[in-house]
Amino acid sequence: MAVKEIYQHFRKEEHEKITMLNGKFEIASRDYYPILLDFLDPREQMIVTSLAGLHSGLRVEFYGGPGERERQRAMIVPELLEVSEADFEITVFELEYPEKFVKLTHRNILGAVMNVGVDRSLIGDIVVGGKIQFAVAAPYAPLFHQTLTRIRNAPVVLTEVPHESFIEPVDDGKPMSILVASFRLDAIISEVIKEGRAKSKTRVEKGKVKVNHSIVENPSFIMETGDTVSIRHFGRFKVTQLIAETKKGKYRLEVRVYRDG
Repeated sequence: MAVKEIYQHFRKEEHEKITMLNGKFEIASRDYYPILLDFLDPREQMIVTSLAGLHSGLRVEFYGGPGERERQRAMIVPELLEVSEADFEITVFELEYPEKFVKLTHRNILGAVMNVGVDRSLIGDIVVGGKIQFAVAAPYAPLFHQTLTRIRNAPVVLTEVPHESFIEPVDDGKPMSILVASFRLDAIISEVIKEGRAKSKTRVEKGKVKVNHSIVENPSFIMETGDTVSIRHFGRFKVTQLIAETKKGKYRLEVRVYRDG
């Protein structure tokens, strides 16, 4: 299968990214040298895995920390070469703050981390549980040390911790089954957050919705299994499964909903 044939399995908006990533495979093959990519979301990981099938003599390894991680860095590795976890260049931070006086949520942490001024692709999983930890691309660790000193007006201290201390993310999503007439973005949002279709359509058109971390302003955008939708002031949900098509031509979808905390 050629790269052009892979395009048909992905959205038109993703073709540019596919071309860029395929170029990384070609460089790894030409130079016989591992190529490290930034943190990828699950959709991007799927694209990279598909491209790997086109390049004999190359393999892809993913790592975002020990255990199951949503966001992972990928490395394109020529056969016979070995790589270690250290080669993925990931720094894990633990965040300390005055817990008695302020409560920090995942949204607070993400907002503060993004305000450091780096691209989302340089940030891995953010885990808020008994501790608050997050992963970043190691070359940018000094920038985070220097810049991220306050969140919600509370002083914070970042400490680098070994990867084996990186806590597992807690899946606090709630499963939900919905019935939709189509896979349009506005139709699915309308059912998930229980609002009128027209309101969901406007929400999308005003740039308040992201699909897989990118703003989508087209209400007729067609959703696929595995897509994650973030809605400003609501939270996010992930389309996990198409269960069945009903006799009346509607579709039953399984989603997992994560409210803003």
